[in-house]
Amino acid sequence: MEPLRTQSLFGLLIASPALLVASLAACGGAPPPAPQAPAPDAEAKLTSATQAHTDLAKQLAAAPHDILVSCQTTSGDCLISVTERREALVGQYYLNACRDPDPEKQSPCIARELEQRGARAELASFYETENWCSRKLLECMSEFASNAEKMAARQRTQDRRAQVEAAPESASAERAPEFAKEKAAFVRSILPPKGQAACAPTDDEACTKKLDTPSAEFEAELAKAPADYDAKRALGLYAALQRAEAECTAPELACLLEQLPQYGANAEADKLLKQNLTLITQQQQIRATADPDSAEQCISSGVTQHSDRIVSAYQAYAREPAAAPLVKLQKAFITMHQTQLWCLMPLAKGKR
Repeated sequence: MEPLRTQSLFGLLIASPALLVASLAACGGAPPPAPQAPAPDAEAKLTSATQAHTDLAKQLAAAPHDILVSCQTTSGDCLISVTERREALVGQYYLNACRDPDPEKQSPCIARELEQRGARAELASFYETENWCSRKLLECMSEFASNAEKMAARQRTQDRRAQVEAAPESASAERAPEFAKEKAAFVRSILPPKGQAACAPTDDEACTKKLDTPSAEFEAELAKAPADYDAKRALGLYAALQRAEAECTAPELACLLEQLPQYGANAEADKLLKQNLTLITQQQQIRATADPDSAEQCISSGVTQHSDRIVSAYQAYAREPAAAPLVKLQKAFITMHQTQLWCLMPLAKGKR
């Protein structure tokens, strides 16, 4: 099974801005010569570099992710050169639209801008720089794959990851991020459009950065030698990683809850909200270990059965946000959540 987090070819780059200074030949007193026509092979050079760039990208995309990450870490000095090359082109050609820290977005942007400006020689050179680094990474991965000791350690790590993820105590932890998003989505659904717009959705990219440390700790434990590996600690680190990802949703949920008093929430509506969230939690506890298809059928059936009533209640509430229509909307959701829970209960572990 692939690692919890995926990373692109240049996902581990460290920003290192640099300017590429063009070397100009010194001019004498005579008038400068007329601009030279492009070299006859310039177009062929770009075509070759572009094709190689496409082919190498496909090879890297198809490579085992964990080996790629290892090579990016141990033999990825060329990635710094690629970063510097990108930043140099952004500065040299004033490619302000391409000032993006994400290399997966910045590199295509640079290529597109250079193409539009007719800087085909620079584009070919840029591709050649990325191609050079891609080849170094592929060479590293080839050496890794031919090293029996490294491959044995890799298999051991993969086996341990599979064991951790398949452990009964990991079932709830694994779905914690998904379940946290579901609760935020529910609270968002009982706010009028203006209330929803006041709270930005969770930023997945920012969340990913917050997971760097817990993810590294988990991976380091999996990679330990047999004598040093602690299976119990690995389970704990996995659960901590999932909790950290679930907590990324907390700011969005808090913001949404803060909006409710402006749109009719009162003591009764708050009580109904807690009841809805409790029903959702009870559903999630069953769904964590139940057959996914059967559980999904229960959820979908409940939505189909009660959606008309919920939509009608929401439309009335959105037109005139106030306590009475909010309470009615909450009660409609409670009816649906109870129906779904009753359907799910026979699927709970240990029941027939």
